[in-house]
Amino acid sequence: MTRRKGERPIAVHLDTWSADRPVAQAIAPGSGWLDAWLGEKDTPIGRLSKLKGIPGGRLLTIAQGDRVSRTEIDALARAWSISSNALLASLPDSTCVVE
Repeated sequence: MTRRKGERPIAVHLDTWSADRPVAQAIAPGSGWLDAWLGEKDTPIGRLSKLKGIPGGRLLTIAQGDRVSRTEIDALARAWSISSNALLASLPDSTCVVE
């Protein structure tokens, strides 16, 4: 997003996690959590990879069910303007997170 000289930056508010969000409804019937967030935030994998430095192949591996590190969770949370704890709450199983 570009701004003109002298314009103030746009304030970005953190999203919240709740069971009635569209991403939660996509995860409930079995859609992968990463795919659900990619769809909700309309973020192509290539753009997310460039934005946060996580290789595209790694993102595809996570989407297929591989474990995810806390550092990757933090990077994804920043990309989508959601807290890391809220993103962790959307994971179907907390054991897939590696500290």
